Amino acid sequence: MTISLTWREYTEQFKAPDQPELHFDPADKQDYTWRYAGRFFEGWIRWIWLRQGIALQIENTQNQDRLLLKLPDWVRPLTWHFILFGKQKIVDFPSCREASISTNRGEFFLHGSGLLDRYTEDFTDTGPFLFVTIFVWPEVLRSFASDSSEELPPALDHLIRPSESACYKRVGKTSPMMHVLLQQILRCSYTGLTKRMYLESKAIELLSLLVEEEADIHRDKAQANLADLDHCDRIQYAQEILMNNLTNPPSLVALARQVGMCDYSLRQGFREVFNTTVFGYLRDRRLERAQQLLLEPWMTVAEAARVVGYDSRTSFATAFKQKYGVSPKVYQMSARR
Repeated sequence: MTISLTWREYTEQFKAPDQPELHFDPADKQDYTWRYAGRFFEGWIRWIWLRQGIALQIENTQNQDRLLLKLPDWVRPLTWHFILFGKQKIVDFPSCREASISTNRGEFFLHGSGLLDRYTEDFTDTGPFLFVTIFVWPEVLRSFASDSSEELPPALDHLIRPSESACYKRVGKTSPMMHVLLQQILRCSYTGLTKRMYLESKAIELLSLLVEEEADIHRDKAQANLADLDHCDRIQYAQEILMNNLTNPPSLVALARQVGMCDYSLRQGFREVFNTTVFGYLRDRRLERAQQLLLEPWMTVAEAARVVGYDSRTSFATAFKQKYGVSPKVYQMSARR
């Protein structure tokens, strides 16, 4: 038998625990557990919200039948989902080339921040599931940058994308050191302040291993790709990077480094291929995106400016009027008539 549930129907199956053993730390309001209260499966999910935009989720459940869980489009933080027991398959993933993504014991599923489009989780096992998930908000990762700009190294830029862009996804193997840290998280017996300090330190230690692995993979991939690119391909590659990072684009020097060019050659190449400067190209794409957003009935001018990367509403209005001949507010009002 196969059970199919929406995310809302799934969450309605849980309620606050009434068993003392599921109150892991009753004094901590940021550490709470929901137990299953329905007929499809049994178990519990524990959430631990740590400071600085890091959260842990521990899920210990067992299905009675095959479960299909249908999830909607979500704008989510960076997420590493570790499989310690059981297996799951992600299907109906519109932005994935493969028909499905399978994760088994000893693997993890990573997705960066940005838009995680609708998909279905297929839990084929009826045995026990044990998952540990770490959620990291983009500003936390940026806070570890070595300079005041909080820009990530080029090899990690793909982890943080705008809310309207499809997020990066990958399945990886859990290394022995990662497994040790996961077990330490699961076996933490501390409470209160000591628990929070301990779990945060383990989460950050785990994050450091994951980020370093991701950087190594993409440095190697970038070097392999660049070796096969000619001048025009590199310009097109730079254009793709800008399109995927409209809200928080790399600097000209960082962009040139990513595509294996000097900044002078990149500037000249943009004029040859796109008949504009790098900044001009970025500005036009931002304003085109803003023009589309302003047609949405729920969108304000200030929110449209923020989404496309303008910190100043005045600067946004000036640039928009220069390109389209009217202010964004006038354009929005005329489009809605």
